[in-house]
Amino acid sequence: MITSRITRKLCIALATVATCMGLAACVVEGAPGTGGSSGSGQSLSDMVSTGLSIQAERNSDKLEINRMQPGGKKPANLAKDTWTVFVYVCGSNLESQGASATKDINEMLSARGSDKVSFVVETGGARSWRNNTIKSNKLGRYVIKNGTISDAGGVSAANMGEEHTLQDFLSWGVQAYPADHMALILWDHGGGSISGVCFDERNNNDSLTLRELDAGLKTAFGKMWDKFEFVGFDACLMSTLETANILATYSDYMIASQESEPASGWEYKTIVEYLAKNPSTSGDDLGRTLCDSYLASLDRNSRGFATLAVVDLSQIDQLMQDFYHFSQEMYTSGNDQATLAAMSRGIQKADNYGCNNRREGYTNMVDLGGLVDACADVTPSAADVKKSLHDAITYQIRGTYHAGATGLSTYYPLRINTSKELAIFQSVAVNPSYLSYVDRLANGATYNGGAQYQQYSSDTFFEDNIWNWLLGNTQEVQQETEDHWEYVDDHDAASTQVTFAEEPQVDDQGTYWFQLDENGINNAAVVSGIVYELSEDGADLISLGETYDVYCNWDTGEFADDFTGFWLALPDGQSLNLSVESSTDDYIIYTSPITLNGEECYLRMRQDKDGDAVVVEGAWSALDASGAVDRGVRTIKRGDVIVPLYKAFSTDESVTASSYEGEPYTVTDKTLDVAYGGLPEGTYLYGFCIEDAFGDYLFTQSKRFDIDADGTIYFE
Repeated sequence: MITSRITRKLCIALATVATCMGLAACVVEGAPGTGGSSGSGQSLSDMVSTGLSIQAERNSDKLEINRMQPGGKKPANLAKDTWTVFVYVCGSNLESQGASATKDINEMLSARGSDKVSFVVETGGARSWRNNTIKSNKLGRYVIKNGTISDAGGVSAANMGEEHTLQDFLSWGVQAYPADHMALILWDHGGGSISGVCFDERNNNDSLTLRELDAGLKTAFGKMWDKFEFVGFDACLMSTLETANILATYSDYMIASQESEPASGWEYKTIVEYLAKNPSTSGDDLGRTLCDSYLASLDRNSRGFATLAVVDLSQIDQLMQDFYHFSQEMYTSGNDQATLAAMSRGIQKADNYGCNNRREGYTNMVDLGGLVDACADVTPSAADVKKSLHDAITYQIRGTYHAGATGLSTYYPLRINTSKELAIFQSVAVNPSYLSYVDRLANGATYNGGAQYQQYSSDTFFEDNIWNWLLGNTQEVQQETEDHWEYVDDHDAASTQVTFAEEPQVDDQGTYWFQLDENGINNAAVVSGIVYELSEDGADLISLGETYDVYCNWDTGEFADDFTGFWLALPDGQSLNLSVESSTDDYIIYTSPITLNGEECYLRMRQDKDGDAVVVEGAWSALDASGAVDRGVRTIKRGDVIVPLYKAFSTDESVTASSYEGEPYTVTDKTLDVAYGGLPEGTYLYGFCIEDAFGDYLFTQSKRFDIDADGTIYFE
């Protein structure tokens, strides 16, 4: 058992609270988030090593998919039903600040194992380790078997966010510890298809992109005689179509989560003991046990957001083909801007994961089934995609807030971010039609739709009438790729495509309303309300955030405030600064920037639409500057000190926006109770935010309203 410097009991306790630990998100309120990047400004990988090629002819409706086969020879006399599970543990701040990796390694050691089951662990990526065994100045290698841990030698320190480090570990491991069944688990933060996984804290949070993951697996696969039984991600957001496409070359199954995971992660004692008792099991059956034990281990705050799926990777090529047909129809339908806007409105309502709002940033990970459903009216192949997606997911668990999760996400630019993000997406995009759809959205956002949008051509991605997935993996083409997307870096997110038949105005009944013209209807996607409070001295407008209390009629283009003056507030009456994270027919998930015991993070709350009951789920740190998503939600407890945070906009237009802090509030009960009630008497402003189909937005003029002592609202 690994012995902690501060005692094992305290070490485990620390691991259970490692939640609001992610690096501070660098996101400007009221502007698009920066989105994920690949660590510390690293460029796309310049290797050409890949186990996969995909081609499509210009006028073909079929992808040509070719996957590498294992190149090694099975060792003679290899014992039947033996297991080696390789665990690539990039400790990051999850270990240095919360001992989470130490906890999971201790879980492996506490299990009743078997001589047939070995867990081969590589450790690194953390500035410090919260135990006496693992050192931070080298990559540790350990073998865990039957409750004991042995040192396998270790190697010099290296960046766990580079493909060569994974490559060396697996190439060594599959030769030194071959087994009848071999599997791989990647442990750390995850950021989805763009940011990848395993953010090395010792190397500026550099991460393994999906292309680097591909290259890291390929060399080891050349020494293997069969595929991995499964590749799993004890990390956030990695259950994506783009990830599954790469892993289908190397593994029978993928086990991963669409949503963020808590720092406690998977239950390794259960995994070890299940393999010990069932050595002939498959990755599918193990995955089912893993999913169930994971869900059972979660606390109330985490259970509602939980997702974990077992993906049969033998079904991915069929899903890829069906999604290609769907993408062709999606792209063609999008030639009509009214249809494009309707699809965008639907996709905005689809389930999404991590964080996707102007304040916290954008992971741009959207549920694949939800995206397909949003376009089903104009894409005949939608039913085929849903069937092949269903066939690929052999098992999954879903919390109440993701009851419709379909098991796999995909990249969709809810907000157009940087050229670098889009270039990374191009390197992992699964077909040219979907890539062209995204490129046209970026083009429309940058050049404000209109003529530029109508003149767009998808020829950009075809060379000699062939789209070749391999091309994205050469240094020359990567530079061309980044150059192609460079135009988005300077684009102004203020929409000019939102146009009116009736300009925003207050009528004689005191209702603030507007009507879009035909062009506006054909371009708008989302309408929300924005509320500001006038400071007591009249010098500042303090942003209280957004509300979906808006009357919407997309047929006529008529929209009006449906605002009752009710807002979420701390028990001491301080109104919170709200962003809508997601909204369904049953509930709304809000987040609000706060400091919790001096640490900046976000308060997450769920408001039921039936009865308006509010539950505080906890606090988390959302998306950090490297693209990693915080693992889990920290429980708010008695004695915690909360300070609400706001943006203040000076009434003197020559003064720029500034940060504004509320008063400290100390939680006095076991749980934090957030009230939903009328705003206090005072002067406020209300405006609309209208987002267009390209992810840009228009803020209307804000109108003053007053709330009197009995809660009556008066618009000027």
